[in-house]
Amino acid sequence: MDSMSVSTSWSRLYPISQPPPARVPVETELETYTTSSTLLAHEKFPPRQVYRNTDYDRSETRVDWPVNNAENGYASDTSRQNATWTTVSRRLSSGGDLTSSECSTSSAEERGHWKNRMEFLLSVLGFSVGLGNLWRFPYLAYENGGAAFLIPYVVMVVLVGRPLFMSDVALGQYTQRGPLHTWRHCIPAMSGLGVTLCVSAVVGLVVYTIVLAYAAYFIYELIISIGDQVPWAWCNPVWAGNNCYSVGEEVPCSHYNLTEPTDSVNCTTATLGSATLFWRKAVLGLDPDGLGEIGDLGELHIHLVLSLLVIWVVVAASTIKGIKSVGKVVYFTATFPFIVLLVLAIAGMTLPGAGMGLRYLFIPQWHKLLQVKVWRVATEQVIFSMSVAGGGLITFGSFNKFNSKIHIDIVILSVLDLIASLLCAVTIFSVLGAMAYELGIDDVSKVVASGPGLAFIAYPEAISRTMPLPHLWSLLFFFMVLTLGLDSMFAGTETISVTITDSFPGLRRVKALVVLVYSAVFFGLGIVFCTAKAQYLFHLMDVYGAGMGALLFCIMKSITLQWGYGVRRFSADLHFMLGYMPSLLLRISWAFIAPITLIALFVGSLVMWTSPRYGGQVAYPPWAAALGWFFALFALSFTPIVFVWNVVKACLRRDPMSAFRPSAEWGPGCPKARARLERMKDHGMDDAH
Repeated sequence: MDSMSVSTSWSRLYPISQPPPARVPVETELETYTTSSTLLAHEKFPPRQVYRNTDYDRSETRVDWPVNNAENGYASDTSRQNATWTTVSRRLSSGGDLTSSECSTSSAEERGHWKNRMEFLLSVLGFSVGLGNLWRFPYLAYENGGAAFLIPYVVMVVLVGRPLFMSDVALGQYTQRGPLHTWRHCIPAMSGLGVTLCVSAVVGLVVYTIVLAYAAYFIYELIISIGDQVPWAWCNPVWAGNNCYSVGEEVPCSHYNLTEPTDSVNCTTATLGSATLFWRKAVLGLDPDGLGEIGDLGELHIHLVLSLLVIWVVVAASTIKGIKSVGKVVYFTATFPFIVLLVLAIAGMTLPGAGMGLRYLFIPQWHKLLQVKVWRVATEQVIFSMSVAGGGLITFGSFNKFNSKIHIDIVILSVLDLIASLLCAVTIFSVLGAMAYELGIDDVSKVVASGPGLAFIAYPEAISRTMPLPHLWSLLFFFMVLTLGLDSMFAGTETISVTITDSFPGLRRVKALVVLVYSAVFFGLGIVFCTAKAQYLFHLMDVYGAGMGALLFCIMKSITLQWGYGVRRFSADLHFMLGYMPSLLLRISWAFIAPITLIALFVGSLVMWTSPRYGGQVAYPPWAAALGWFFALFALSFTPIVFVWNVVKACLRRDPMSAFRPSAEWGPGCPKARARLERMKDHGMDDAH
């Protein structure tokens, strides 16, 4: 709220021809005005309402209040055009620092709040810095030209990622609700966005939990092999086959430009490293033929089923405890991965040939920057890594205190997320360079087949090649994978829990039972990813669901919030909540840059679309491509369905536009902040609303 709008409101109440009442002494028990008046003390607020100074901050804004100086004895100048300045507390527009007790209801207390700002920062950091940074970022960078992918990624973090990140957390903090109820009251016609977020959270939990199951199985193999080599450092006949060479012990003949060993050169004709085959055969049991007939997913692997069960037991136990326990754990789980990643990155850079991989990562192939696919994939990775297409950020924001200064936190989190991605990429590309050097290959992009499993090959190989005590470092690494994944999964499970308990508050008393029921259901659904051909299905869902589907959702979300609800109104909400007006650049990004960029990339990608291949080699049958588009559109389909339903209901009430206006329940989730906003509206001091 700017000074002119306040001045205009007061001028309507007291025109120039009617000067305001004489000034009265400042009362410390009244709302803090450095120059108070009977208008402010008695007309604006009834005398029976007393507000202590401690409830308000002391930052001030000057408001032009025209008065007749001569008649009031303020100065000798009798011109009515001259005005004095009256200082008014900025508290009315910024909301100030409300304590948790002032913003608590019995319902809010049951939902819980972060105890301090650091808990929020570390929890969101653990949520954002997760599997997307560790395994998805490196393999997408590898597929799309290294630095040619890195440049669009950084650009999109600034233009798209940070603005969407800010809007999601702000929505949750402002409403103190989960994603379903936030969108239901913001623009009722588009309440399907909340349903889509919840469905997406379910799909994400079912699909990506298998990555944690892989890590759990690696840990199991490490434990049973203590006293021997790490299991991927040698060619075990059980899974290796004849085309395997032991990582770090044998050298392929191709390294010497030979086809077979000679009397002077001892080398092997094998071309696949033991780490690669351990991943494909021992962990995945991958069928190399790809997907065939509909419904044929191959043999069920019991070792993955048991690993998945262990993960869901841990996830359920963590979710039952809620944010009170997570707030304590994140001090370790959010910082520990950075230490391990930094050590691995330094170790990787010491490998012979690592420079080849780093040049591929940081020196761009400029012609690839002209490819729409590279920009689309970079944008999809920003959306995935920063989690702006899920409901977790809204959920975590809803546990914040109403006046938490999130605009500062968002900048910190965005930078840390980028640093984590770069650390992961440096480690993997260092190893890829070393592998290229060992194999005698000049082109790093041809070292291994790309795919979601790239990280599960490169990281273990880096440890077995470079680190002393490889068992210890491998255990630390895969434990880090678990902590990263569990932090990310907690946001998904908490989104489901908050949605259920906000819709049915009585279930808060039996939250443990609610969590156990949906965890059992999700575990059952996830068993499909424990089969011999499941990795192909996983790749499809990653490309279509977490790719094109997430891109389209962010388009709908941006248009609804910034064009439907209005960027001016949303900025005013943030100003009221934070005492901070979003910068002009941020508002332009919300209103134009982000949505237009997303629309252009989506349309361009549709025009130039090519069906994906697993690892760049294995093609998918037509039915699999159709299934991929189903994955992309399934969760999104709830948005138009709910849109039609709500518009029809509004038409039946003979008020169709009510579907496109915020509902009566929309507003600050903090009761005291809501009451203050209502007082501002009553006195014409909130023009933006």
